[in-house]
Amino acid sequence: QLVKGRCAMQVREALTIVGGLSRPSKMPAHGYSIPARACATGSKLREQPGTVCSGCYALKGRYVFPNVAAALERRLESLHDPRWIEAMSLLINHYEGKPGRGYFRWHDAGDIQSVEHFANICEVARRTPTVRHWLPTREYRIVSQARAAGVAIPANLTVRMSAHIIGGKVPTGF
Repeated sequence: QLVKGRCAMQVREALTIVGGLSRPSKMPAHGYSIPARACATGSKLREQPGTVCSGCYALKGRYVFPNVAAALERRLESLHDPRWIEAMSLLINHYEGKPGRGYFRWHDAGDIQSVEHFANICEVARRTPTVRHWLPTREYRIVSQARAAGVAIPANLTVRMSAHIIGGKVPTGF
């Protein structure tokens, strides 16, 4: 199969590149998660009682099973692969771009790692226009820096800024 003069990436290759997809039990579709220990803001909040990260669910339960932990690590490493955008777009369109599907959850574990990571997620959302993406995050600074750098958030990507304190105010201006 040819796409724009070259061989199309296959689903199996895309799964290898991105480290696989997650399947959050409380979501109607696939997701993408990385280790919670890689959260920049969350790793600081985990040390403070009363914060939403102090009892982080992604550091216990099924997330610590060896096979799950290995998958989270593979996904974290995959963020540096130059084929990541293409592979993620292919997988999301393959699994969630079908009628009756159409949802994708970013980071049920872990969070945005950098402006480049956020920009890449935005590009994946642009390349999967029939899918509604949900990205909850505590990385306010990264999102602000990305927006200041001209990264446009596509209409099919909902970026939800989460409060740091249990019962606390959700940030405004996003």
